[in-house]
Amino acid sequence: MVWARTRLLIWDYVFEPVKQITVSYSGKNPNLLYKKLHELIRVTFNIPEGYIQEKEYRWEKHKDSEHFEVGWELTKIFDVFSYLNVEIDLSGFVMAEGDGKASIKIKPRMITEYPQDTVWQQSILYEMFRRFWHRVYYHNKRMQYLYYSKQLIVEFERTLKKFMDELRENKHVTA
Repeated sequence: MVWARTRLLIWDYVFEPVKQITVSYSGKNPNLLYKKLHELIRVTFNIPEGYIQEKEYRWEKHKDSEHFEVGWELTKIFDVFSYLNVEIDLSGFVMAEGDGKASIKIKPRMITEYPQDTVWQQSILYEMFRRFWHRVYYHNKRMQYLYYSKQLIVEFERTLKKFMDELRENKHVTA
């Protein structure tokens, strides 16, 4: 990730034109998805805990139900210029009997940043060199990162759906 005050940003949605993937669950113990999601994020994306930010957490317990909303934002750094940014939102409820519903929204995007702080980086000559380097070399590298990002998101979604199927079959009592 580039740490600059001004920068050129290139955003690529991982599954263009789809900007968000939604996975829904209905069945027993949807509250167990919270722990599993956090574990899957760490394992699937292979990132340290510091690159996972829990940006929203609301868990309300009522007499006969629980309502929850949790949001994470994670960053998978590829190199100095490019990284994968994924927002994951979990929301749902569980009744006293254990039945409930949950919805998971996954918003993946790959971002490339070029710094533009110095006078040199803001010059037309630098921009010509940067564009040439980007077209000749870095564009192919970005496409490799984009393909890898797709693989990571698909693996995350597949593992999540497998866990949901196991929850439906009551194979898991705890996560």
